[in-house]
Amino acid sequence: MSDPTSSLGPVVLTGGSLSLADLARVARDPRVRVEVSADALDRVRVCRDQIEHLARRYREDFARLQQGEKATPVLEYGVTTGFGEFKNIPVAPEQLEQLQRNILLSHAVGVGETADDRRPGNYFDADVVRATLVIRLNAFLKGHSGVRPVLVEVVRAMINRGIVPRVPIRGSLGSSGDLGPLAHLFVVLLGEGRYTVVREPADLGAVDGVLRSGLDQLAEDLGMPVPALSYKEGLALTNGATFSAALLALAVHDGEKLAHLADVACALSLEAVCGCARAFDPRVHAARGLAGQSASAANIRSLLRGSRLIEAAGAVQDVYSLRCAPAVHGAARDTLAHARRVAEAEVNAATDNPLFFPADAAPPWDHEFRANWPAGYSGEHRISYSAGNFHGEPVGMVADFLAIALAELADISERRAQMLLDADHNRNLPSNLVPHRGVNSGYMIAQYTAAGVVSENKVLSHPASVDSIPSSANSEDHNAMATIACRKLRTILCNAQSVLALELLVVAQAIDWRVAMRLPAHTPKGHKPASDGQALLSGWDRAEQEAKLFAERTTAENRPALAAHLGEGTRRAYLQIRDLVPPLLTDRYLEPEVRR
Repeated sequence: MSDPTSSLGPVVLTGGSLSLADLARVARDPRVRVEVSADALDRVRVCRDQIEHLARRYREDFARLQQGEKATPVLEYGVTTGFGEFKNIPVAPEQLEQLQRNILLSHAVGVGETADDRRPGNYFDADVVRATLVIRLNAFLKGHSGVRPVLVEVVRAMINRGIVPRVPIRGSLGSSGDLGPLAHLFVVLLGEGRYTVVREPADLGAVDGVLRSGLDQLAEDLGMPVPALSYKEGLALTNGATFSAALLALAVHDGEKLAHLADVACALSLEAVCGCARAFDPRVHAARGLAGQSASAANIRSLLRGSRLIEAAGAVQDVYSLRCAPAVHGAARDTLAHARRVAEAEVNAATDNPLFFPADAAPPWDHEFRANWPAGYSGEHRISYSAGNFHGEPVGMVADFLAIALAELADISERRAQMLLDADHNRNLPSNLVPHRGVNSGYMIAQYTAAGVVSENKVLSHPASVDSIPSSANSEDHNAMATIACRKLRTILCNAQSVLALELLVVAQAIDWRVAMRLPAHTPKGHKPASDGQALLSGWDRAEQEAKLFAERTTAENRPALAAHLGEGTRRAYLQIRDLVPPLLTDRYLEPEVRR
């Protein structure tokens, strides 16, 4: 829940109501504070009481054994036992808290791309780290993790005070949670590792932030003492595919915007070639019955309402990258809708192992099989639920699916850009959309870049979630590789954003040529029309005249008149592009324009 009146309003975590939009707000703006609902804190306290009772009972049972009395200390995974393959090894009562510290120390063994510990690419981006902190905190508030309220406050302070630990990007199997990355995230609570402090959105991408370390420094930055970890807390901090969930959630949030942007780019490209409207008729898409396809077609129709360019070619049909865009964009939309359902569930989920249910008095399901219990074993006194909510398969599988969908948004976008640059297919626009062709290359290499990026996406789209390597002496014999899937997804998303940006640069230029130079779409192939009634010039004279006329007609003062030929939505998009990037009159350095 958040304050809807302000983008800087606080986000109140309840354990079950975190939206992807609020998660992205906190992750990407350190000024947005996180608060915790009172009811959620009550659940944390109730569950913590159960953990304290469990530990106290374990100590008492061991004390009776040491005095020669009969007692059977109850083994509760990760609280009174070791981890992984050591799940059946009891831990001495005086070492229960050391156990929780050790899980952070032993598990913080991730690696980056290189051995350079100051290279930013070796670590997760700051927005991913902050999103992970929020999701982990939200999981605690469901009241199944067993942490103390003071640990809740520490994690909340990490978010609100801008603490961003350096977390290596590689080393997680995406099962038993993102163990390595989460250990790196919280090992700073033991005085190990390093972190930066962010205060403003601009700080998130800074590569020269001051690295800090040590408990004294952390206490000062948190504004509170750093408590020693207690029973179950190290395990609670490291359980759950939380980095995977953060990557997926942010990708869904950004991917939905990208899907709309793809419709905008398609609509502009359709206008640039004076394309056909009938392929977007609602009856066509209703006949197929796919929600995403119908939504994409409706969006494009809305964007193009009132256009003076659509249908001006008098063509029967357009190329696939235009005519079939609702099918491709719609498939991505449907994939995003599925990914959103998974992401929303995961960021509001309890993903620990084990879980505790202090408010539920119903006996565990395994009690139905008590007659099968072997001699010497009794499940009557066990209160923890060892299960598999930490397993990242739901996240990894949908991340692989979404990666394919976003890669296809980029793939079809590159095809539209290529069409606009190709004089044999762009309906009478100049090759590469630039004056003085030959001495100028125009947007030629922009298409090369897009082609290279979409080809990289094809390699990255190979699913990670179909792989599994056993770990922990085969006690953890199937792993999800969810973090790998989600890291690939983030790369594909960034690549797709770049390809769409390239198409938008190209299509704005194509609109300028079509409208400003009054180029009809139906001119016979090989015929070069005169410009503004001037006699057809030859060679350099004609090129110079064309360049001069193009420059005169595409000035900032003329843009509203040019935009008036476009649809209601594409008009706004064209003007927004031109506010950022002027028409290409001669070759210039283009890379900064792509990033805008």
